[in-house]
Amino acid sequence: MSQHVFRTTDRVGQLVTVTLGYDRPLDYVFCTVFRGGEEDSPLYTNLDDEDAGTHLQEVSYYRSVLEGLGIDVPETMFAEVESDQANVVGNRFVDHTK
Repeated sequence: MSQHVFRTTDRVGQLVTVTLGYDRPLDYVFCTVFRGGEEDSPLYTNLDDEDAGTHLQEVSYYRSVLEGLGIDVPETMFAEVESDQANVVGNRFVDHTK
């Protein structure tokens, strides 16, 4: 599984952690958003999204999801997850937070 993480604030200034990635064993892309740390309940998870679930193959789908939550992430996250998916990459972790 590849994981690309970005810590930022949403439109109301709350700290959020976004994880976008590719799950190689199950062959799907995923996205989770947690307020604060990962010990909190998720604000969003693809597993609770009927349009995404574990069948979604389009990384770009999550642009509108994140925009709807008021969260901007670096474009490199989308590009690198697309590359991970195309190259069937697993066991990769990248922190995009600067």
